[in-house]
Amino acid sequence: MGSLADLIKVCPLIVIAVFILVFLSCQIRDRNKVVSTSVRLKKLNELNQQTYFEMVPKQFVFRTALETKQKYDNFNFDKYLDDKIKNSEELRSSAEKIQKNRQLYQEYRNNLCNLASVITEEEAKKIKLSYNRYLKIEASLFEKNQLTEPTLNCNIVCYATYSSPQRRNHYSKNKTFSIFEVPERYENLMKIEEERNSEEYRRKRERSKMSDKLRYSIMKRDGFKCVICGRRADDGIKLHVDHIIPVAKGGTTIESNLRTLCESCNWGKSDSIE
Repeated sequence: MGSLADLIKVCPLIVIAVFILVFLSCQIRDRNKVVSTSVRLKKLNELNQQTYFEMVPKQFVFRTALETKQKYDNFNFDKYLDDKIKNSEELRSSAEKIQKNRQLYQEYRNNLCNLASVITEEEAKKIKLSYNRYLKIEASLFEKNQLTEPTLNCNIVCYATYSSPQRRNHYSKNKTFSIFEVPERYENLMKIEEERNSEEYRRKRERSKMSDKLRYSIMKRDGFKCVICGRRADDGIKLHVDHIIPVAKGGTTIESNLRTLCESCNWGKSDSIE
């Protein structure tokens, strides 16, 4: 009697298990029918194979520990970011990749909208599926098999910290930038770099090296007199320190290219090379 009672208890479980197996089998069979016949799913697969999204981090984090409280208080996040942009190929490349992802993903979504189902009721009937069931399964698989949304945005978070020598006080601040700022910032940095490398900048840089200390050193070396006419300041003239090879013609501000001239000789020489 005990075994019969146990059998009676088990029978419903067996029936349920069989029902589940039959149900799953029917689901798999119907799914396979749709997969093998759906033009929409075939075109989706082709579109997926033709579409490649770039792998990009969703966030960049940069940290710097400052040596003094003053440096911390005066820390310039924009200047810090510009330095990172200038020296980080990955950062610049990621900005370009995200722009490509955004454009490509929009095209991908537009193409998805054009992939409508083309199955007819007669075609569904031929594979022994109701038209509505076919559409339901097809729509579910179409949604499931779409490519995952790529990285379309990225933040750059910069942190600045300072800890007192005894570690009693700790300070931290941060600023967040968008990856979309990178291209314009980099372009501006390159323009500045180009200007610095230009002839005009070179001339300004060379002339700026003429410090009071260097000017005095050259005059002292030349005996505080014009090396051309020999006159001194006591003679009522003004002494200049002159570039032998003019800055305008490639001359540099170094002692071997400098000499003492009176105002008259200097003006008479102008920018010629003697």
